[in-house]
Amino acid sequence: MATIQNRFARVLKNEVYSFVKPDQGADKASEFSFDDVIPYQSILTIPAFQNHQVLWLRLEDGTYLRAEDVQLTGNSLNEPHMQISNRGQLAEITVPLTIAYSQKKNHQNRVEDQHFYYGSTHWVYGLGKDREGNYYYRVLEDRWGDEYYIDATHAHVFSDDELTFPPADEDGDKYLRIDLKRQWITAEENGNVIMGSPMSSGYHDAEINLATPTGTFNIVYKRPSRHMVHTEEIGINDLELYGVPWASYFVDGGIAIHGTYWHNRYGEKLSHGCINVPIPVAKWIYFWTQPAVPPREQKYVTQTGTRVEVF
Repeated sequence: MATIQNRFARVLKNEVYSFVKPDQGADKASEFSFDDVIPYQSILTIPAFQNHQVLWLRLEDGTYLRAEDVQLTGNSLNEPHMQISNRGQLAEITVPLTIAYSQKKNHQNRVEDQHFYYGSTHWVYGLGKDREGNYYYRVLEDRWGDEYYIDATHAHVFSDDELTFPPADEDGDKYLRIDLKRQWITAEENGNVIMGSPMSSGYHDAEINLATPTGTFNIVYKRPSRHMVHTEEIGINDLELYGVPWASYFVDGGIAIHGTYWHNRYGEKLSHGCINVPIPVAKWIYFWTQPAVPPREQKYVTQTGTRVEVF
């Protein structure tokens, strides 16, 4: 993988502004729209109220943008993987966004049907080449089997070694603790906290109750990629989510800990019941917890997964 070093932010909604200072009361500088991709220089942490901190991005023109309005991304291009298993192989988007065409790129009436976003994961089933000599992957989304075609340089295809778990620690006592009040998740082993992260749990108000259930659970199955569909819109553009990465389900009805590319407002209750975490955190949890999923499995069920305490 050849990595481009610049840092990028993908805008998550319309009417997002940069400011001349890292302060929403300052003068506005520029306006951005959904899916705009902006290079930035650095991240600043600004104290706010009651020990709360706000993250800002310093853009290349010297203005400032609130981090909660964007997805922070990398921008890496990849050599096409020349041999794809007919069982499918997992791939991860490594650019801010890529167009997923619902027809082959050679087709006369090419349709730009979806965007796949940085950090999302998808099952690829073949490699092709268009008339200009560019390689593309054939993607089958995992809910209805719809077919898409993406630029092969925009996705990293995982090797089996990258998806192989280390041997389980038979003597270790591992569990996850999800604190709904603090909106914080921790991983603990033998009584020691070894990972902590902000999160977003289920949204609820007087009219909508999508609250995350409380109690003691176990991880019951995992999916490294899932096309999720919702009937109620909580945040912007969250009704249909392609390639949600690294999902560890702890309720049979579909409640999971998973990566999130459609918002960056951890610490707020914004989900449909699941536990939204940053994508690197979801991936870490997916590999740290039991069950250990074989590399080519799209869904792996267990009766003895890692304990999850929600309170």
